[in-house]
Formats: sequence, structure tokens, C-alpha cells
Amino acid sequence: MLRSIAVTCLILALLPGCTNTTDSSVLSSEQIRGQSRVGISWWQQFNDQALNKDISTAFSTNPDLAAIALRIRQADASVLAAQAATQPRLNLGFGYREGEKREANFGPYTLAPWKSSAGLSWELDLSGKLRAASASARENKAAAIWDFHAARLLLASRLASVRLNLYRFNRELSFFEESIKASNGSLKALTERSKAGLISDSVLEKKRAEHEQLVRGQLDLKRLRDLTIVQLRSLRGGSNPDNTMRSNFPSPENLAAKPLDELLASHPKILAAEARVRSAFQIEQAARLDLLPSFKISALASGAQKNLTNRFSTWIAQIGPSISIPIYDPVRLASLKARKADAQLASTTYQSAVLKTLEEIDSARINLVSLRAQLATAQRESSSLAHSLSIAREQFEAGLTSQIELLETERRWLKIKRSETSLQQTLLSARLDLIKATGGGRW
Repeated sequence: MLRSIAVTCLILALLPGCTNTTDSSVLSSEQIRGQSRVGISWWQQFNDQALNKDISTAFSTNPDLAAIALRIRQADASVLAAQAATQPRLNLGFGYREGEKREANFGPYTLAPWKSSAGLSWELDLSGKLRAASASARENKAAAIWDFHAARLLLASRLASVRLNLYRFNRELSFFEESIKASNGSLKALTERSKAGLISDSVLEKKRAEHEQLVRGQLDLKRLRDLTIVQLRSLRGGSNPDNTMRSNFPSPENLAAKPLDELLASHPKILAAEARVRSAFQIEQAARLDLLPSFKISALASGAQKNLTNRFSTWIAQIGPSISIPIYDPVRLASLKARKADAQLASTTYQSAVLKTLEEIDSARINLVSLRAQLATAQRESSSLAHSLSIAREQFEAGLTSQIELLETERRWLKIKRSETSLQQTLLSARLDLIKATGGGRW
């Protein structure tokens, strides 16, 4: 009897190891796909070393990204739990007891105080519900991996966008410094003319008001620039960014075109939604199969002895199969209904993710084309106004033109330069949006 129990235990222990080989290979392939995603450094096409350092630092120290990475470990634990349900369970027990036992035809007798037991049970997955639950857990882990890569994409794009804002504010500050310097010269000339009685005090005061307005605009831009640096520091995980005084925009390389279906097939957000659909349908299948009968093999051996050095005075060993037939189980029926709703929700979410991605791609392309044309127009206008401003200053210093004409020309020049800078930044942001919408730009 004991020999048969040992043989049965050995068989039960070996079979699950054979059935889990496929699961491990599938899981490792998902990890390989995830690791290949890590190597895509699309931001390097911007040719900005400061941005490259921002992103590499944020990837290692940003707490939000680290929290999302921990979800992969949680999903991995769920996979192990689902796989464990397909394996046999072995329990060993040892304890001490005090008491007597009375039977119908015999008087009471003292029980042996030292008791040992061993039990083994294994639910045979004949219906496949445990395998379906395990497959669902693996797909959930795949979704967690793609969520992590989608979070990396979002974090990198946010860093690039904030870095572009910083360059824009620094460039606009340089325009204000130039305007304020020219305004100081004009104010000095008007002050001398006022002292000589050549102009009225109202003209001088108007110029001072214009000058203070420029200074106020400069102070507001410095505030925005400092807030941008704080935002960069937060995204980097708390460390201070480099090259915060830079005012020129990067010159990115041209994007490599790829077919739309290939872009969608490699988009981490879509891949995560797709994995969740597969997971939801697998868990629905597990709930449906749970309505079928389940088959279990169990073995139990126990014994008792008067002290630890003696043989067992009483012992029992048993082994046998059992079947459980759910005739009516409202809990399982409700679970199946809930899993069906989850599968429908996951399918709808996947469709929504695809549509939103297509919308983002089309919108980014439209913005990119339009902004390029607008920037070219603004650059031509800026060149004309720069030449006009140079002539107006020369004429003002020679006393050939009025202060009002000079002020109006300076105001228009500063406005178009800020507009040109804003368009350059918006154009790069639109390109960044296209990279993000396509799941990381070129591969």
C-alpha cells in the first residue's frame, strides 16, 4: 500500500512539470519582445545631448515609471499563482494531542499523543479551465510589459516637450533683452531731448511706460522659464537638469516613413490593449469551463505513536479519485456573466485605442504640414520687419521719424519674433506628437 502511494506521488509530481514547459516558453518570448522595445531610442534623432541625458536619468529615477514597472512583478506573481493551481499539493503535519477515544463496542482508550500526517491532492485539468486561467495571467503580464513601454514613451515625450518649452522661453528672453537694450538707448536719447526742451514730457513718459512694459514681459518669461526647469527636475526624478540657458532649438533628423499597419502592430498602447483582450477571453473561457465537472486525485497517510522513539501504534493510508459535478452554482454562473462583460469591455477598449491612435497620427500629420507653411511665412515676415526696424532706428536717431513710428515698429518686430519662436517650438512639438502617436517614431 505504501509503495503504491509513493509511486502515485512521484507520477503526480512529474506530470505538472511537463505540462508547464509550453507556458514558460511563451512567457519568455513575451519578455524578449519587451526587451527589444527597450532598445528603441527615438529621442536621439533630435540630436540634443541634454535631452538624451534627461531621458536616461528619468528612466532610472522617475518614481512614477518605477511604480508602473512594479506592476510587471505583480503580474509575474499572478502567473506563478495560476501555474501553481495546475500542480499537485503536498502537505506534511506533525503535532501533539491529549485525549481519549470511545467506540461502540469498546471502552475508552487513550490516544497516542504524537501524530504525523501527509497528504497529497491534485486536480486534473481535464476541462482546461486551469490552463485558460494560466494563459490569462500570462497575457496580463504581457499587457503590463507593454504598459511599461507606453509609460516610457509618454515620459520621454513629456521630457522632450518641456525641454522645447525651455528653449523657447530662453530664445524669447534673448529677444526681450535685445528690445530692452534698444529701448534703453531710445529712452536715453529722449531724456536728453526732453532736457533740451525739444520734446514734451508726455512723449518721454510714454516711452518710459513702453520700456516698463518690456521689463514686465521679461520678468514673466523668466518666471515661466524657472517653472519649466522645476518641471524638468520633477520629471527627471529630482535631479537638476543641464544646459538650462540654451536658446536654440535642436535640428532633428528626418523621420523614416513606415506603413500604417506596421506602426500599429508595434504600438505599445495597442499591444497592451490587445493583450488585455486575449486575457479577458481566456478568463471567460476558464469561467465557462468551471461549470463542467472537476476531477481530483488525493492521497492521505497519517499515524500516531506514544513517543518519538516508538513505531506508529496506529496509522492509516488511503488514496483515490473524486469527482465534483456542479449541478447549480449561482456563484459560478454570476462569475461567468461578469467575465463575459469584462471581455466585451476589453474588446471595446481595444477598438477605442486603435481609433484614438489613428486620430492622433492624422492630427499630428495635419498640424505638421500646416505649421511648416506658417513658419515659412513668419520667417519671411520677420526678415522684412528686422530690416524695417533697422531703418526706423537710424531715422529716429537722425530725427527724421517720430517716436510713435519707432515704437510701433519695435512692437511689431518683437511680436513676430515671438510668434516665429512659438511656431518653431510648436512645429517640433507636432513632430514629437507624431512620434508619440506612431509608438516611438522610426525603428
